[in-house]
Order: sequence, then C-alpha cells, then structure tokens
Amino acid sequence: MENISLPSEEELTVLSKEGLEEQKRIEDLYASLYDFVEGIIKSIKRKKRFSIERGLEVIKEIVHTENATNILYGKAVQGKGIPDNLAAHSANVCIYSLILGKGVDYSQVKLIELGITALLHDIGMVFVPNGIVNKKGKLSASELQQLREHPSYTYKILQTLGEKYLWIAKVASQEQERENGQGYPNGLKGDEIHGYAKIIGIVDVYEALTHNRPQRRGYMPHDAVKLILGTQKKLFSNNIKRLLLTKLSCFPLGSYLKLNSKAICKVIEIYEDAPLRPTVEILFNSQNRRPKKKKIIRLTETPLLYVTGTVYESDLPQ
Repeated sequence: MENISLPSEEELTVLSKEGLEEQKRIEDLYASLYDFVEGIIKSIKRKKRFSIERGLEVIKEIVHTENATNILYGKAVQGKGIPDNLAAHSANVCIYSLILGKGVDYSQVKLIELGITALLHDIGMVFVPNGIVNKKGKLSASELQQLREHPSYTYKILQTLGEKYLWIAKVASQEQERENGQGYPNGLKGDEIHGYAKIIGIVDVYEALTHNRPQRRGYMPHDAVKLILGTQKKLFSNNIKRLLLTKLSCFPLGSYLKLNSKAICKVIEIYEDAPLRPTVEILFNSQNRRPKKKKIIRLTETPLLYVTGTVYESDLPQ
C-alpha cells in the first residue's frame, strides 16, 4: 500500500470539474443537432437551397467522442427544456439510431451515414399541415393519406442535394416501410428495406411514444418498448426488436423508478445483460421522505428488491 499514490483532494476536484465540462460540451451537441434541423426547415419554407455539411460535422463529433451517445440519450429521454417539435424529434431519432447502430457494430463511417439519414428522415413533415400533425382526435381517411405522403415529400426534398447524397433520400423515404410489407409508401418488406431504414423506423416509433402528443401523455421508455414488442411485433424483424430491447435501456440513466419497497429512486448505472435491474440512488423512502444519507442500491445484488414502475419527474414528491 505504501507504493500506491492516491490523488489529492485538489486533483479529484480538477478531475470532477473536467468531467463536468466534457459532459456539458457533449450535451451542447444536442443543441447543434436541433439548430441544424431548424435551419433546414426554415430554408425549405423559404424555398432556399440548403447544405447538410454542418449536420455531418456534428454527427462525426458524436461518433468520435466516447460515451457521447449515452449522455445525449439521457438528455433526449429527460427532455428538459427541449421543445416538442420536428427538430427535437429528428435530433432524438438520430441519437437513438446511433445507439442501435453501435449495437450491430457498425463502423464509424456507417454510423455517420445512419446518423445523418436519421436526422433528416422526417423532413418531409414540413409539408404536412399543422392541423393534421397537432390534431387531438382520430384522423380522417383524407388526413391520414396526407400524413402518409411525408416520406415521398422527404425524398423530393433530399434529392435536391444532388447525386452525391441521393442514397440518403432513398433510405430516408423507407422509414415507414415495415418488415411484413404493411408499411408505406411502397409496401416494401424484408430485405427490400435498407438496414438503416429498419433502425430508423423502430426508433421513430419509440421516440413518438415516449414524448407527449396532442391526444396523450408520453409513455415511459420501458412501457414504450413493451408496447412496440406487443402490439407492433409483426412490423419489425426479430433482430431489430432485440436491438431495441437491449440497447435502448428500459430504464435510462437519470430516469426515476419506484421499487416494490415503495421507495422512489434515480437510475445511476445500467447493465445491458440485466436491463431490468439497474443501480439506483434512493431519493425518497416509503414515507416519501428523503434519506438522511446517500443510499445506493445495486438491484443486481438485491434479489428481494425490484422495479414496479416508472415515475415522471413532475410527479416526484416535493
């Protein structure tokens, strides 16, 4: 033990400060994705040409930065201060797609291709009337048909980027195609659908379910996964469903849970091989009181405790 050199308190403070600064830098990349999509939306509405080079730069930085996707995933899921609009949806789908892409061991080049396609996948929604997008009730047949035109709009918009990026237009326009051929606009199925589009397709549904919509409150991540695996299981391949379950954690970092002990806790560590048993910090005990001392529980090591549900941040005890 005499030969072991432990860091001083000052060194630990510096390390902690550097870690916080790096996390802030990574979180700022979310704003860069958001602003990029917002800029394209404005250009389209003004009928001006646009470039995707800035978006590619941001995605490259995310792909080349260790742990960036995990930090950005937490930010996207929590949604603090993020507007519920097309730019945010696009940024979130991009982040979630990168996580699944890593899950199938895509190279950095493929991750960047996947990321930019995911970021632009829904740009055709610009031409869908707001009255349809924000309608609280059930869409009429004609309104549903207008909504289903958005992949074709996406293709038409992205093909203006030229031959170099025509592949993005083709793949992005497939994001609503489904494994069993029941998707649109062309009823493609199985291997007819590009691998990137399959990832973006399931992530698009997951993102929509986990965020508020005019007619409902957003589902918690694990409830969204269960819903997809239950009601939409025939629409996606087994490999893609397995990827969603294992890579987009049922309980993301920073989310809030309730245990069978009735304690409310915050997820501070997750495990791919045990997605239902994260490590948590107890925030409130069974009497809704904050513990006097910090209490960390590894659910993988405490079989008698388990998660019974998730909690919205707005529903936490005051």
